[in-house]
Amino acid sequence: MTDCLVIGFNDSNFEEYEEMVRSMGTESGAYRDLSLAFINYEGKPRRSIDILNHFYFQNKGGEVVKPLHNADFLWPVVTYLSTYLARRGYSFDYVNLFHLEKEKLREKLEKEDILTIAVTTTLYVSPYPILEIISFIRKYNKTAKILVGGPYMHGQIKDHDEASLQRLLKLLAADIYVISQEGETALVNIIRTLKSGGSLDKIDNIAYRKGENYVLTSTSIESNPLEENMVNYSLFPKEEIGEFVTLRTAKSCPFSCAFCGFPQRAGKYKYQSVELVEQELDEIREIGSVSTLTFLDDTFNVPKQRFKEILRMMIKNQYGYKWNSFYRCDHGDEETIELMGKAGCEGVFLGVESGSDEMLLKMNKTARQKDYMKAIPLLRAAGISTHANLIIGFPGETYETVRESVNFVEEAKPDFFRAQLWYADPVTPIWEQREHYGVKGTAFNWSHNTMNFEIACNLIDKMFISVENSIWLPQNGFEQWSTFYLQRKGMTVDRIKTFLKCFNAVIKEKLTYPGKKDIDPRLLESLKTSCQFDNPAQPDMTPVEVFSGYDTAQQYWINEFISGAPASNIEMLRDREGAAVEERVTTPFAVSSLSSNALSLDFDDECFSFILAAYSALLLRVNGQEDMTIVASLDGATPESPLPLRLLPSWNLTFAELLQAVRQKVIVSKRHRVYGLHILTNPLTLSEYGCPSPVFDVGYSYGVADSASGLGLYPEVDKGLKLLLKVTRNEAELSFEFSYMKTWFRDETIEKLSSYLDSILKEAVINPAVVIGEIALQNGEQESESALAVDASEVFNF
Repeated sequence: MTDCLVIGFNDSNFEEYEEMVRSMGTESGAYRDLSLAFINYEGKPRRSIDILNHFYFQNKGGEVVKPLHNADFLWPVVTYLSTYLARRGYSFDYVNLFHLEKEKLREKLEKEDILTIAVTTTLYVSPYPILEIISFIRKYNKTAKILVGGPYMHGQIKDHDEASLQRLLKLLAADIYVISQEGETALVNIIRTLKSGGSLDKIDNIAYRKGENYVLTSTSIESNPLEENMVNYSLFPKEEIGEFVTLRTAKSCPFSCAFCGFPQRAGKYKYQSVELVEQELDEIREIGSVSTLTFLDDTFNVPKQRFKEILRMMIKNQYGYKWNSFYRCDHGDEETIELMGKAGCEGVFLGVESGSDEMLLKMNKTARQKDYMKAIPLLRAAGISTHANLIIGFPGETYETVRESVNFVEEAKPDFFRAQLWYADPVTPIWEQREHYGVKGTAFNWSHNTMNFEIACNLIDKMFISVENSIWLPQNGFEQWSTFYLQRKGMTVDRIKTFLKCFNAVIKEKLTYPGKKDIDPRLLESLKTSCQFDNPAQPDMTPVEVFSGYDTAQQYWINEFISGAPASNIEMLRDREGAAVEERVTTPFAVSSLSSNALSLDFDDECFSFILAAYSALLLRVNGQEDMTIVASLDGATPESPLPLRLLPSWNLTFAELLQAVRQKVIVSKRHRVYGLHILTNPLTLSEYGCPSPVFDVGYSYGVADSASGLGLYPEVDKGLKLLLKVTRNEAELSFEFSYMKTWFRDETIEKLSSYLDSILKEAVINPAVVIGEIALQNGEQESESALAVDASEVFNF
């Protein structure tokens, strides 16, 4: 009999996980945070590593035996727990990665006699991966006792009252739960008791099924010193250990950051001696296959002197390992970083959390911005890549402190960064001050005196889009560790960065154009090429670079609309009350056989501006408003982003002068068009700068035949348009139509608008020097009274 079968990690089905989080609402904090880690391709949500696998193996031929993935190593909890059991005389077996080894697990469950199965929960933040494992075990084995333990289960005690905890335990439906910050002793006691037929109620720190409920036993502090429980690597086949080893030389953390509950869960900070670290590194060298180490210690370089001794020992022994770790910038110096480079360090994870000293103080961080600004260039010079992790929305956060964080990233230029939404966790120290900060809500849905999660999510999105000097790391299935892993698989650092830029550009497109269903073919081709890293061909970065320049665009559009555009562009034209049903009607009309040739304009851009100038003159003449907002779209085979334009036609301008002003406005606005509506339709961004929300109720679309209007990229804007002029070019011929809301206009009104536009276009072609206010407007065969054109107070009343 196998006393314990250890189950390592389950990277659960992402499609199902995304669906579960989406069920909380697409505007929830949890979903907004997740949405920056995946794109939609072929009808499925796919993370960066999923996309990389898809396109890398696409033309390789044959079945993909082992995909690239973020957990491609022997899971440390497997090596540690198995060693722990073996030292105490108990037999073990293991399945390292549930999601990739289901067939292997099925065979073990069906053919082997197993007493217990230990399901570990090291990285889980939801019960879903645990449910999937337990359901699979029950399907193929009815006799083994299923044990669930680890950080996730320990956290549930403080996060749930008795009734809700019982509901969770019943939902998971394990036989026994280990509820302890460590739990190894409890595991051994469970196995011993089950083998002897004893009573489980004598074991501390567990919950076990009794009847319809679970009984929680007494609690006690469990301690399993690292020095007495070092991993015995000889217990595991060398081929299963492979190239990557993850190890720990310390437990817990000596600091008490206000946002983190780890020290409370993990207990007192303890670390191994340099001699024991050397012993373990020697044993790893004996394996013969290991090239890369990841040190899991939250504070590997604390105490500073011990860390330096470890570095000197590694240099002396010439292990040749590449390694990565966490690093605290306020507990290092130039000498330390120089030693790190010589000892083989290739990257560090920096828990920066904020670029604002004000926020770092509130977070009870001992580091300050100057520490990071000093360390990052030194690390770069030593050949060590850096990842800066940030938290946005912590109590006390403001627009200004977030700007400081953005400025920090831009100035410090870490290789990678990630900004995460603050998680309101009752087990963290800040919870004791929640009344002081006015904290309401928990998890990702919260508010406090200076911010709420919606604003924080908006600021994170802006940071994702706007930062130019560092690369966003989509940390779901792709961590900083993945950058080292992929290098071992033959992907250069530059190619990894290019791939992430291409992937992030698709997410930027998703954020920028909420109505877009498919990825831009140019972006998709760049992404596909970036994934094929064994092909020397480089992706075209031109479509990716389209999404740069957010800050400049924001400044332009805020300045353009800060003074406040009209509340409505056509309110005075409205000639009927709201109908019962919102109905959009399309009415084609002729414009005196007008063609692009008749206009003597060879380019669509010129024709686009000419008709737009005439359209704005029409709205001025019938509405009497010299300040107007029009959403315009010039579309080819691939629609471009809509262009919000604030135009200022005047009665006394000649058409030629108006056309010149419109052309200039179009040229300048086009430089910033990608983020135009993204900024101007976001009330949170506008309120940050005190800019009123412009009303977009008039539209203009010019495109080649069968082109899809770019206005559809923004469904809410498209829905709000009361009047849309659509011009389509087929060869040299132009066709016109008005699309309008029946709740606003009668058909007769649209007919008159069509006729008046015809009048303006004809006059403009014949005499560009004509004054806008003097153009004779024709209504069918009848010329309108000139008073309508001259008197701006005249209402459009038929």
